[in-house]
Amino acid sequence: MIFYYLTVAVQIFCCYHAYKNRSEVYWYAIIFLLPVIGSLIYLVLNVLKKNDAQVITDEITTVINPTKKINDLINKVKFSDTFANRVALADAYFNKQEYQKALDNYETVLGGAHKDDAYVQEQLVITHYHLKNYNKVIEVARSLKPNSELRASKVHFFLGLSYKELGKLNNAEKQLRSLDVRYSHYPERLVLAQFLIDRKKPEAAKELIEELLTEYSHMSKPNVKLHRNTFAEVKRLHSTLV
Repeated sequence: MIFYYLTVAVQIFCCYHAYKNRSEVYWYAIIFLLPVIGSLIYLVLNVLKKNDAQVITDEITTVINPTKKINDLINKVKFSDTFANRVALADAYFNKQEYQKALDNYETVLGGAHKDDAYVQEQLVITHYHLKNYNKVIEVARSLKPNSELRASKVHFFLGLSYKELGKLNNAEKQLRSLDVRYSHYPERLVLAQFLIDRKKPEAAKELIEELLTEYSHMSKPNVKLHRNTFAEVKRLHSTLV
C-alpha cells in the first residue's frame, strides 16, 4: 500500500515537472503507462541528469581540451572585466599550477572595494608560496583575517612552511603547531611531525605521531580510506622512532 501511494506521488511530481518545463507530450504517456519505470526514466533524464550531464560534459571537455576552460574565461574577462570573472580566471590558472599567471590576475583585482578581499588575499599567500616568494607570503599573511577556519588553517600552514624555508624555525614551529588540533588537519600534522624530527625533537614528534595513530584507530571507514596515504606515512615515521 505504501509503495502504491509512493508511486502515485512520484507520478504526480513527474507530471507537474513535465508541465512546468513544457516537456514533450510523450513523457506523459511514459509516466502513466509505465508507472514505476517510466517515472524513474523521467527523473533520471529530466530532473537529476541535466546538472550532472553538464558537469560531466565540462569535465570531459577539460580533459580533451584543457585550455578551453581558460580560453572561455579569458573571453569572459575581455567581455566583462568584473571581480568575479577575473578571480575565476585566476583560480583556473592556479588549478593548472600556472602560478605566475594566477598571481597576475589575483593582483589585478586588489583595488577599490576589493582591496582587502579575504579569499583573494588567502590565494595570494598560497600562490606566493608556490612561487617561492616566501617574504611575500609573510607580508600578506600577517595582515590577513581569513574568512573561514579551513582557509585559516591553510594560511597558517603555508606561513609556517615559508618561515621554515627562510630559516626562521621557531616562527615556523609556532605556525605549524597551531594546526595540531585533534581529529583534524592530518596532512599538516604529519608535516609538523617530520619538522620536529628534523629539529631533533624526536620525543615531541613521537608523541604527536602516537596521537595521530590513536585517532586513526577510531576513524570511520570512509575517513580511513580518505586519509590512507597520510597515515601510511605516519606509520612509516612511527617505525623509525620506536
